[in-house]
Amino acid sequence: MNHVIIPLNAFDRKEVLENGQLSFISIIQASGAYGVEIRRELFSEQDLPLKQLREKIAGSLFTVYSAPVELWKMDGSLNDEKIQIIKEEAILLGARWVKVSLGHYIKGVSDLEKLNQLLDHFDSLELLIENDQTLHGGNVETLRTFFESASISGVPVKMTFDTGNWLFTNEHQIKAFEMLKDYISYLHLKEVVQTGRGLVTTELSKSETADWRKVAEQLPGGLPRALEFPIHPVGRLKEFIEMVNTNISKKKGEAVCKS
Repeated sequence: MNHVIIPLNAFDRKEVLENGQLSFISIIQASGAYGVEIRRELFSEQDLPLKQLREKIAGSLFTVYSAPVELWKMDGSLNDEKIQIIKEEAILLGARWVKVSLGHYIKGVSDLEKLNQLLDHFDSLELLIENDQTLHGGNVETLRTFFESASISGVPVKMTFDTGNWLFTNEHQIKAFEMLKDYISYLHLKEVVQTGRGLVTTELSKSETADWRKVAEQLPGGLPRALEFPIHPVGRLKEFIEMVNTNISKKKGEAVCKS
């Protein structure tokens, strides 16, 4: 089954800002993708076209709303005002998931009960926390502590595991996966390589031993996977969707053979 999601930052940033995210919805629909990830940082309009996007998507795509907002402020307190704004925007968009980064979680200081109360008003929306490219929001120990504490406290929050972001925070992708796999609901797939210009995001490797495959193959086949890397030209969308779906099908086939 196809569970591949296309984030809007997979396309040329300049084109998305100039033409609007709305102009790419038809391309994603035609690709056969399962869903779309709308990116708040890629809105150039002062008045966000959330209702227009909702009408264009019209239930044809599972919708994720990603916002560059940190859940916890620098002092460890809940960033509730900004999260509330993002929640309201996500509802207008018709999103099912809202994705933000962890921020400055401090065990014993950050109030999980207050977060739980905030999430009580999320209705059918679900909150996902992604490992970002910052040293505080991409620290595997801090993330594990947060998710463990949230789970014990009954806070309904899950993880977006970004395979490439770990390189930006000097963490090991496979080790991080082993520590956090129980909390993952959404997988961001990309390759990151070191160049003379620093770390650069690239398309997925076709290698059968690529780390992204090692991670993806250990997760349920129905878990949504996003292609978060530059896709040029856009006609290659189907190629990468098929690559990821084939990886899922292969995993299922191997499971049948071993049973």
